[in-house]
Amino acid sequence: MQILVFINFAAALQGVFLTYLIAHKRTKDTKSVVLGLLTFILSISILGGIYGITGYHRKWPHLVNVADPLFLLYGPLLFTYIFVLTKNKLPKNVFLHAIPFVAYIIAFIPLYLKSPEEKIQFAEYIFLSEQVPVQGLLMQVARVVYLGVYAVLSVRIVKAYQRQIKDNFSEIENISLHSAKRILYFFLVVLVIAFVTFVSGNLFSYNFNLSNNIIGFFVAILIYSLAYSTWNKKNTVDSSSQKKPQTAKNILTDSEKTKGRSSYVLNDEQFKEYSNRIKEAMEEDKVFTENELSLSELSKKIGIQPYQLSELISRVYGESFFDFINRHRIEEFKAKLEEPEYSSYSLLGIAMDCGFNSKSSFNTAFKKFTGITPSEYRKQMPVTTGA
Repeated sequence: MQILVFINFAAALQGVFLTYLIAHKRTKDTKSVVLGLLTFILSISILGGIYGITGYHRKWPHLVNVADPLFLLYGPLLFTYIFVLTKNKLPKNVFLHAIPFVAYIIAFIPLYLKSPEEKIQFAEYIFLSEQVPVQGLLMQVARVVYLGVYAVLSVRIVKAYQRQIKDNFSEIENISLHSAKRILYFFLVVLVIAFVTFVSGNLFSYNFNLSNNIIGFFVAILIYSLAYSTWNKKNTVDSSSQKKPQTAKNILTDSEKTKGRSSYVLNDEQFKEYSNRIKEAMEEDKVFTENELSLSELSKKIGIQPYQLSELISRVYGESFFDFINRHRIEEFKAKLEEPEYSSYSLLGIAMDCGFNSKSSFNTAFKKFTGITPSEYRKQMPVTTGA
């Protein structure tokens, strides 16, 4: 038990420190403000569980149930953070998401106005009973469902965003949300653990306080995950070259692709002409060898609108812009691998020459289109190629 308290307390301090660092960044934006608020809320709520299990409710009874409502802000803040990451703006009517939190506080005003002795009695009935009380169990299950809805909505936003960037960019490492997606999935796992923990506490002999601290332990891991993803991203940006990384601004959405018309916007004449243009750009000009080629950049090169190019790729090739470009890069890589002048080149060197800008993106794309790794492919080639 002492180890659990120590871990949760250390995580709470870590979260408060992370909040301090975010708050003192030279450049503040909406994303960092929401992230700072999220880590602060997570940290304070963990302290609430520690407060109960260490017996401090007797020393400071006026703090009873003060941190408890903060759990209702987990979902809204996580959702808002993901929304800002993907859309560079706050959700509409963002403050309406705090209504359950405010309603919860209002419902407990009678408790907050009670005497210290009454608060201690309430705390010990709820938190120190041999089993999790039924009313406490129902309240926690309702919370799990409530937060689960926000987590699922957040996952859906991330997935939609990733589909959109694949339709607009050929290199997505700098603008993908893999870390955020992992955190969201872990958040869902925490909710499942919370549900199982509270149900078990009602069926077996351990109290509400222990349940809270078990959940607090996994929330602590969530805090460390947020800290890692924040500083890992920061280090990636700081250590990159002076070349400005891609951003996800002005992503072409599904409605923009069709421009409000019927399913197809290209007539037969345009379809034929534009198909020839893109074929020439890919086969003769080899525009795909440009490292950070985007949909808008390619559309300018061949003289058509981005939404027209998006439709063209979809109708002719049946794939996203990301797959369309990287498939050509892989074919170019395989062609160069057979040329004698590239026999002394490393696999990554050839890949960079074909338009890839990192080993991970190259390996991922190659395995997707061939089913094997680049090194395995090279080993299968005849020795006469000079490989």
